[in-house]
Amino acid sequence: MTDDLHTWDLRKRLEATLRSRASQARTGHPLSYAQRPLVLLHRMNPDSASYNVGFTVRFTGGFDPAAFAGAVASLAGRHAALRTTFSGTDGQTVHGWLEPDVAELDAREWNQQQIEDAVRRAHLAPFDLSAGPLVRVRTYAVAPGEAVVLLAVHHVVCDFWSLGVMVAELEELYRAETERRPSRLPGGAVPYSDFVTLQQELIQGEKGSRARAYWHAQLSGPLDPVDWPPCEPGPDTEGGGSIVFPIAAELADGVFALARKEGATPYGILLTVFQVLVGRYTGRHDVLVGSPFAGRTAPAMAECVGNFVNPVVLRADLSDAVAFREQLDRTRRSVIDALEHQDYPFELLVGELAPRRVDDRNPVFQAMFSYQKPSRYPALAGLYVADDGAAPVGWAGLTAVPFRLDQQDDQLELVLEVVHDGDRLVGLLKYRTSVFSAPAARQVAENYLALLRAALADPDRGVADLPMAYEVTPGTPRRTPEVREPVGAVPVSGTALRGIEQRITAVWRQALGREGIGLDDNFFDLGGNSMLLVQVHEMLAGESAGTPLKINELFRYPTVAGLARRIGRTADGAGPPPDRGRASSRRAQTAGGTARSARLRARERRQPDTDRGSDD
Repeated sequence: MTDDLHTWDLRKRLEATLRSRASQARTGHPLSYAQRPLVLLHRMNPDSASYNVGFTVRFTGGFDPAAFAGAVASLAGRHAALRTTFSGTDGQTVHGWLEPDVAELDAREWNQQQIEDAVRRAHLAPFDLSAGPLVRVRTYAVAPGEAVVLLAVHHVVCDFWSLGVMVAELEELYRAETERRPSRLPGGAVPYSDFVTLQQELIQGEKGSRARAYWHAQLSGPLDPVDWPPCEPGPDTEGGGSIVFPIAAELADGVFALARKEGATPYGILLTVFQVLVGRYTGRHDVLVGSPFAGRTAPAMAECVGNFVNPVVLRADLSDAVAFREQLDRTRRSVIDALEHQDYPFELLVGELAPRRVDDRNPVFQAMFSYQKPSRYPALAGLYVADDGAAPVGWAGLTAVPFRLDQQDDQLELVLEVVHDGDRLVGLLKYRTSVFSAPAARQVAENYLALLRAALADPDRGVADLPMAYEVTPGTPRRTPEVREPVGAVPVSGTALRGIEQRITAVWRQALGREGIGLDDNFFDLGGNSMLLVQVHEMLAGESAGTPLKINELFRYPTVAGLARRIGRTADGAGPPPDRGRASSRRAQTAGGTARSARLRARERRQPDTDRGSDD
């Protein structure tokens, strides 16, 4: 035993030495298409917490915080993505070693509300993408051998699948730490940079050409944003809200039974009902719903941590109001085709399709459906949703008790996640509070359950005849407020204004690679995208020294004439940029379009910093 302990201590000292030496190593790699908009949004709003992926659990039965910290360090050593930083918008830097941000806090005298508040603050604290680390762990010791643990990672290096990989590997790494032995995990995973290389090869190859042609044909025609039913806004119209709602056992059983009978999947049934719901709320028969696909079509990437998710657009034709059974078959065929062509990056596709840009709206689709059934670590489902029906699970000799962490983002206007936990189905509805009030969102959830119940009871019933719990008035067009000059602004005119217009036109020609740009042409209609807009911002930075131009303002002023007037405001009278009253277009105008809101959560940052422990 003594020899084993001695060997373990030597091993740990050697690891520390190697990590210290590796900390100076740097390797540069390009960004994937899924990473580009996230890096851009961070640059625009570095204090945002909107892309923080959080996982919380309460460990009981002898939790060892030091062993957990060691396991997290070993995890970072296994996955290059967890040692990555992003200093610009063009590439990422993998560090040979980058210490994860781990801290332990004594919460034995805290009540439940204080613990929940501390976890929430730690989850919402923004990451520094340029300096890192992009992994944050907080352990809140609540009793001897018992702690609430938060694992937070920035979405630019992690997705839901990756979270399952991380939790599964942490279990073995933690067990190895407590038993003072090497882990039994296989060698280090394939680095995320290999995926970026594969993605570029696919786009340039024959498979990429076929996928591009398929999506261009699938998404031909108008792609105008939908209009939702009007509702009285709640007290908080900033950010997002969420509702967790159970799907009754008899409904879950009915979903599984119908899937077996029709040769479909639970995902297909639940998606079809959601498409019918969106059609009812928007008054449209041509329904476009986004759905995130795992993006790990290469088997070698199964155990790699990184952001692989690629949203695909699933189009439903409800115009002929066929029976639900037939509509389900249409969905099945649509999903099969989408799976075959899922590797083509949505970020790239949006840039090619160039749909009409509308302030504050996600391009192509404004509603999303996802079906979460973790295959790598099935227990993650219940721990993730942490509803009243979620059961504790065994974890490395401990008991992992679900600990609720609100999932409140406003990436899109309406998102439905259905979590498959064993034989249970649980709904998680996310909504933008500027579009849906909390009561209206609860009605959406109840209407979804009513449609599902009716479809399962009689699959031969026409989709137009499926009843809802509450009647809704289909969407009406939303007004887009005009951009007004702030009070007191002193705009330039005449020769000075024409000079600014000429300078902007020259910059646009260089960035877009085209001639014949008119004063009222829209940058995005000319083929511009968010990455090109960063170049424009850099080239025009010196033109607005008196009133510094922010990147997100370029989305508000997408024409030469409008941008020239903005730049031409003098420093003495310019005042702050116009307040749109709602989230600005920085979210939806991003070329990739699936970016969540990068809204500053300043009130969280003003909270006392009690979440760092004694390691400051």
